Amino acid sequence: QSRSGPCGRDARTTLRGGSRDQRRLRGCDGIQNSSFIIHNCGMAPFLAAGPFNASDGEGRVLFSDVTLELAESELTVLDGPSGSGKSTLLRQLVGLVPTAGIAREVAGERCTEMQLPRWRSMVTLAAQDAPMLAGTVGDNLRFPFRQRCAGRGEPDETRLGGLLEAAGLAGIPEDREIGTLSGGERHRLALGRGLLWDPPVLVADEPLSGLDEDRSAACFSLLLDFAHRPGHAVLCVLHDRSLAAAADRRMPLAIAPQEGSS
Repeated sequence: QSRSGPCGRDARTTLRGGSRDQRRLRGCDGIQNSSFIIHNCGMAPFLAAGPFNASDGEGRVLFSDVTLELAESELTVLDGPSGSGKSTLLRQLVGLVPTAGIAREVAGERCTEMQLPRWRSMVTLAAQDAPMLAGTVGDNLRFPFRQRCAGRGEPDETRLGGLLEAAGLAGIPEDREIGTLSGGERHRLALGRGLLWDPPVLVADEPLSGLDEDRSAACFSLLLDFAHRPGHAVLCVLHDRSLAAAADRRMPLAIAPQEGSS
């Protein structure tokens, strides 16, 4: 698979590792027990992390030896069938799943296992279920900034207002209790919180879930604008094929073949 990249020539999605057959690019078949590398016209990747491995509760291999590399100023969609481990891979990437032996680097900074809080502040997850703290809308928007390891003051109020307006949340007062929000409002609030935190890499798992067509398009535009800023990138899972087609890259993840399968 190839598409025109930002350097004026094709930027290719390639496989590395495993047998000769595994290394061969196979269109949209994705990766099966091989490392997965995104090359950006010979440039150093903005984010590099791996290798990741995962199995499901029944011992079925979801993926193995997967290394992720993302390019700066791009939105990449992680694509694959249900059950292929997309959410698991995203959670491993941000360091929410115990994973040993992982090399992590973003924006030229390497992080060890002991520096996972620092890594999560730079590679931040907007989770699929849009988890919220008990309290108000304002409490949840400002929560990341008030963590001891944040090293930041309060969020910029002008930017906060602009994000809420763009996400269709401007009419919701900050003192409103979280429990009164609809599912769609929670998803938009979770996305707005992630964008407001302004990490180098935002990882979004189904951020448009439960939104109507107009809201989905508006929130996807927010993601694209964020990703295209210098010093930023977005990796996300989307089920809306028309919006996913507008991404800068597509990263296919296939269900790995099991031993003894034909």
